[in-house]
Amino acid sequence: MIDVDAYLTRIGAHRGDSLAELHAAHVLSVPFEDYDIHLGIPIDLDLDAIAAKVVGRRRGGFCYELNGLFAALLSALGHRVTLVSAFSLDPDRTPGPDFEHARLLVDDAWIADVGNGAGWLHPVPLALGVSAQSGGEVEICRDGDLWWSNERRPGRDAETGWAWRPTPRRLAEFLPRCRYQESDPASPFVARRLAVLSVPGGRISLVNGVFSETGQPDRTVDEAEERRLLAERFGIELPDLPWTNRSAA
Repeated sequence: MIDVDAYLTRIGAHRGDSLAELHAAHVLSVPFEDYDIHLGIPIDLDLDAIAAKVVGRRRGGFCYELNGLFAALLSALGHRVTLVSAFSLDPDRTPGPDFEHARLLVDDAWIADVGNGAGWLHPVPLALGVSAQSGGEVEICRDGDLWWSNERRPGRDAETGWAWRPTPRRLAEFLPRCRYQESDPASPFVARRLAVLSVPGGRISLVNGVFSETGQPDRTVDEAEERRLLAERFGIELPDLPWTNRSAA
């Protein structure tokens, strides 16, 4: 069992908060980040291990960790949660590899995703149509048991987001794909060390030593400033960083 009160304190939330309040509190407090991969620390999908990392050590994580732990929190607070496998979708609706992403269906009414690269501040209605989201719009589409989201942001064309089928999954089922994500040279997480966090009015990110902030020009930082930014802006305390900065992919 996770320590619900410690988790709520970590994200600045309270018992009795709505799903929307819990979701926003999480995304504004816990960064989406993959620094363990680049430090050579294996990702552990045991819930106690994820809680020790995210709550105890005040780190972030990527989708399997963040949505897996958030599912446990929501369940402990009385919500009905289904963990589903999400995947990419080609224009002809050919699906990509299964278990590429973890996503949550909550109370048969909402899609929650706190591990989506700070993409969604709030949960999205589990219903066909368009809803406002984080400065843009999300359209939910369906063809039989296949669901997917289209993401629209100001000044950009719509992009197909993650697709899924509502088959309940266990977090352990994501482990083989997690091992691919953290070790295969073709994985985007191996190619990019990153931290992303929603902030009021936008988001901040560090990708391969390039710092971005909504409304500000990007800038490349050295290792000392990378560590400082991780600590001061993302709340991530790390030892010496064993790499040389590269330009963002």
